[in-house]
Amino acid sequence: MRPRILLLAAPLLLVTSACTSGSNSTDRVPQRTVSEKQANAVLDHVVSRAPYLSAGQFCKELAFQTKACAYVRQQADDFCLKPGPKPRVLRSKAVRASKDSASGRVLEVEGKTAGGQRYVSEFFVTATDGKPRASIAVYWAGNGLANSPLGEDNKVLPQSECGGDATR
Repeated sequence: MRPRILLLAAPLLLVTSACTSGSNSTDRVPQRTVSEKQANAVLDHVVSRAPYLSAGQFCKELAFQTKACAYVRQQADDFCLKPGPKPRVLRSKAVRASKDSASGRVLEVEGKTAGGQRYVSEFFVTATDGKPRASIAVYWAGNGLANSPLGEDNKVLPQSECGGDATR
C-alpha cells in the first residue's frame, strides 16, 4: 500500500503569500469581499471544467495562482488523482486580508475522486482583480489554506490511485 499523499505542504503557504505582490499591497489595492454565493459559483465553474482540461489548461483558465496550481495539480497527477463528482460544501468562511495575503472566502468541500477516494479540501476564492477566481483550483486533493479560519485539522488526503505496482 502506498503512503498517503503529503500534498500542499509548500502550496499552503503560497495560497496566503502569493495573493499579493508586496507587503503593502493591501494598502494600495482595495480589497473585495467574496460572498458565499460567488464562491459557490466559482466552485461550480471549476468542477464543470476540470474533467475537460489538460493540467496546463486547467491552471491557466481556472486558477489565480497558476504556478501554485501547476505544482499541486502535478502532485495530484503523480498519485493518479482525478476529479470525481461535484463535492459537497460543508461550510464557508470569509478570509480577511493581511499584509501577506488577499481577502476572499474559503469553502470546505468534501467529495470523492474519480477513483472513489474520499477527500476534504479547502477551496479558496479571491477577487483581487475584482472578479472572483479560485486561488489554486485543485479541489480534489485534500489541500488546505495556511492560517485557515476553518482550523488546521479538517483536511482529508486521498490515497494514491496509481495501483500497487506504480513507480511514482
